Amino acid sequence: MAKKSIKWVGTNVQRKEDARFLTGKAAFVDDMKLPGMLYCSILRSTYPHAKIKKVDISEAKKLPGVVAVITGEEMKNYPLAPQMELSHFKLKSVGPYAFAIAVDKVRCVGEPVAAVAAIDRYVAEDALELIKVEYEPLTPVVEAEKAIEKGSPLLYEEWGDNVQLHVAFKEGDVEKAFKEADRTVKGRITEHRYSGFPIEGRAILASYNPADDKLDIWTSTQGVYQARSYIARTLKFPEQKIRVIAPNVGGGYGNKLNWCVDVIPTFLSIKTGRPVKYTENRIESLLSSPHSRDYKQDIEVACKNDGTILGMRMKMIVDIGMDASHRGSSVAMLLITGKYCLGPYKIPNYSLDMSAVVTNKSFGCAYRGFGKDISNRIMERMINIMSRELGIPPEEIRMKNFIQPNEFPYRQATGALYDSGNFPELLKRALQKVDIENLKKEKARLRKEGKYIGIGISSMLEPAGAAVPEAVVNGVEGANVKLMPEGGIILSTGHTNIGQGIETTLAQVVADEFGVTPDDVRVIYGDTDMTPVGLGTFSSRGAVWVVAAAVTAARKLRDKVLKIGANILKVKPEDVDFQDGKVYLKKDPAKALTLKDIARQATFWPGAIATLPKDMLYADPGLDVTSYWTSPNPPTSWEPPINLYTTTPSDAEIAVVEVDIETGKVKVLKYVVVHDCGKVINPKIVENQAIGGNLQGIGGILYEEMRYDENGQPLTTTFMDYLMPTAKEIPEVFEFDHIETPAPFTPLGTKGMGEGGAISPPSTIANAVEDALGVTVKKTPLKPETVLELVKEAKAKGLL
Repeated sequence: MAKKSIKWVGTNVQRKEDARFLTGKAAFVDDMKLPGMLYCSILRSTYPHAKIKKVDISEAKKLPGVVAVITGEEMKNYPLAPQMELSHFKLKSVGPYAFAIAVDKVRCVGEPVAAVAAIDRYVAEDALELIKVEYEPLTPVVEAEKAIEKGSPLLYEEWGDNVQLHVAFKEGDVEKAFKEADRTVKGRITEHRYSGFPIEGRAILASYNPADDKLDIWTSTQGVYQARSYIARTLKFPEQKIRVIAPNVGGGYGNKLNWCVDVIPTFLSIKTGRPVKYTENRIESLLSSPHSRDYKQDIEVACKNDGTILGMRMKMIVDIGMDASHRGSSVAMLLITGKYCLGPYKIPNYSLDMSAVVTNKSFGCAYRGFGKDISNRIMERMINIMSRELGIPPEEIRMKNFIQPNEFPYRQATGALYDSGNFPELLKRALQKVDIENLKKEKARLRKEGKYIGIGISSMLEPAGAAVPEAVVNGVEGANVKLMPEGGIILSTGHTNIGQGIETTLAQVVADEFGVTPDDVRVIYGDTDMTPVGLGTFSSRGAVWVVAAAVTAARKLRDKVLKIGANILKVKPEDVDFQDGKVYLKKDPAKALTLKDIARQATFWPGAIATLPKDMLYADPGLDVTSYWTSPNPPTSWEPPINLYTTTPSDAEIAVVEVDIETGKVKVLKYVVVHDCGKVINPKIVENQAIGGNLQGIGGILYEEMRYDENGQPLTTTFMDYLMPTAKEIPEVFEFDHIETPAPFTPLGTKGMGEGGAISPPSTIANAVEDALGVTVKKTPLKPETVLELVKEAKAKGLL
């Protein structure tokens, strides 16, 4: 037998989990029903900013079928636990002023004011109408720039202002860079408020058993261990008595990395001693789920006339809504933006001044990018502006400033460490796929016919595998690999399946280590009582942390099995090897034992005493291994120079759009992505992850927007108002390709790529629209009315 070679990693194995979804057999939280279960409904504020004078629940409690009604009075002894501390960055905590149900004051439309548990959802909703709330309206503040003005209404009076976090970075000699520059290019980059709204909203079923004082919680979440810790700290309930399970989860996107609403049905279950289920409706999802983006950046770039970038200055204001330390963690994106804002370019001098500002809107949290999206906008949009001012094609400016393949690992001026990559090759391939020179000629020809085509380019950097200090998103990742008596294998992980295909990809990884098929490997996930500690599905951690833990555990178990097999064959461990699920004698491959042979002998007959080597018998006789993995230092470090990520996936993207100057409609004709996520486990899953993310990004720049009026009232509360792209709006042509630059810090060279698809499209398409019209995009989304304003400006300048 030849030495084992990789068989499954890198191949298009069909997703194992699809059968249950396609046949309607997949069970979600809202499908579950327990004996004696109650249904929770939440009364939400209709005011963006008001004092709560009185909440009268007397009539609601009398309604037949109502079992419990709670208000902020009962919750005020249970302040929400912080998700972010960041004390050394002077984060202003809302401390005891953040509660799952508002106590003295509401700070956005949709904030919970009371909750009901009743025998069915109809009774619970009827009860909400019987609750009388007396408000004293306060002046709302809706725009971040107005919120920081002197005399602005304060959300948290004890702060003295509305700035929850201020961070400033400065590296190199910025003043010298601007002094030596041939010119300074300025730009204001803004992005509107939008988010990911999964097809399955938040759903929680909490079941408290008074007999054993134990809580079982089924929840649609991205992190079961984070959820358990958050609920335990908030409700002061012993964590070892809480079990959290995430069954099938209908999408996450970062929205399900907060657990403030989970506290409400859980508290009601403890209060009533009965299971309580809460499922949000779509209006609740849009109103009070976490929002994202919503920022303004003023940027200056110091450059030479040939496009060489010498330095950058930036000031940014982020609107984080009512609070982002206890309800979410969006203040962390300021750190991420500050560390990775230079993208794939060599920029030795920079300064940034960033503020997270609270307003009377729903709270901010993660949404597929989490600061990396902001980082991308900074340089990718500014390079487009530079291109027009300098008269140099944007691809040439990128090529001139790229970090080169032979310079990795590369330490940015910000302290961020990039593990590996080939940025010039990515862009070169993307340009070849669109045939850039002929495309430019075609663009010029069509312009003479009255058709306005634009070409947009961006280069994306997606730091993956987060380890953020003073947060619930750091630590270690565990995996358990177990060999069953019949030769099958079980992998247990705390990772959560939110649609990214982990039952397939993790099975591929483990199958290769043992020379078996993915069908021989079962993956158990998302259950705090059944799996080792895992911190959840976010920051593209699956291919970085989870795969690393699984591979480490599998290799340790494989070594054990080799030793046991050698002992059965009465040879030394170095005399045997693994292939095709067998331990064989190197000198005589016909002498071999299957995994089933070894497992049955070690477990049943003749048993461990007769089968296991003596050094293993009393020290470690089990046929399973639990292993934990943490990112090495370097690349990650929480001490200067701080680096928060293990790997740096990247891509190059090109969009070809047509702008109708009569209607303002933007049509995406072609979209090209060339991606690098290190070693690819399943190419088809990677491709479809990228396509799905790109469509989210296209939706964000062209259609989606969470709008509020000047009084803080939300204007987009249904999918009739909050527009998303359908199959009709996707690009006519979508092309995907990838290269592989393996990560040096992970066992298989994998990097992660789940967030990357959604990061670049807003920059790419905005750049394409600018290329079509010749003027700068000043605000988003690029809805027809906004594009027509650009058309008007272009006509006034004689560009159309």
